[in-house]
Amino acid sequence: MNGFGFDRLSRDALIASLALGFVSAVLWGTAVGLVLSVISLILAGLVLFRALSKDAAAREDELLGYERLIAGTAGFFSRVFKKKNGEKARTVKVKKASSEYRYLKCPECGKRLRVPKGKGRIRITCAACGSRFEKKV
Repeated sequence: MNGFGFDRLSRDALIASLALGFVSAVLWGTAVGLVLSVISLILAGLVLFRALSKDAAAREDELLGYERLIAGTAGFFSRVFKKKNGEKARTVKVKKASSEYRYLKCPECGKRLRVPKGKGRIRITCAACGSRFEKKV
């Protein structure tokens, strides 16, 4: 946990709370404005609770979970908005090697693995996570 109990999760929740508070003020008097106002207050309460909490281990676990979520979301968007040139070059490379190799996904971590074609049933060990599985190639 950084500083005085104010970390990245608290900062992002405070920014979201302020943004929602602003939008709810613009939409004041509507049902949407009321809902956004309540969510804004809940986020502000969360920031205050995290800043004043004495249970550093629990706040650290929350922060790690949040950072994993952010990293996964960033990875998703980087794959979705990939440049077309890089994607084309990668496709050509896979097609060129596809006569000699077969590409599989690890059932545990999802990493792409390259295995030789025509070897029959083989045992594959993932280099990333170490899981073992058998597959006919």
